[in-house]
Amino acid sequence: MELKRLRQILKALGDDTRLRIINLLKTRRLTVKEIHSALKISQPAASKHLITLRLLKIVNDKREGNFIYYSLSKDPEIEKIISFIFEEFKNLPAFVNDREKLGFAPLR
Repeated sequence: MELKRLRQILKALGDDTRLRIINLLKTRRLTVKEIHSALKISQPAASKHLITLRLLKIVNDKREGNFIYYSLSKDPEIEKIISFIFEEFKNLPAFVNDREKLGFAPLR
């Protein structure tokens, strides 16, 4: 990974909402509607954050019928960065609360 790419990824992950989106996507793939409902943000705001994450290849999108599903990238370098962050901080109250809104227990 190039230093510039690492900086761009870390900058994108420096946003609370994007971290919360990634936290949700660690549970399963989701639509924009599911994300905006769980995080209580507008649908355009959720879409804007997802575009940023997609352009940096942190998340992938896949159209199925009328829905676009978002999931975390399977890129090993991205997985390593996200795993490090969430191993250390998975039990932050905001992250636990967001996962519970989707019906998921805290990550172990």
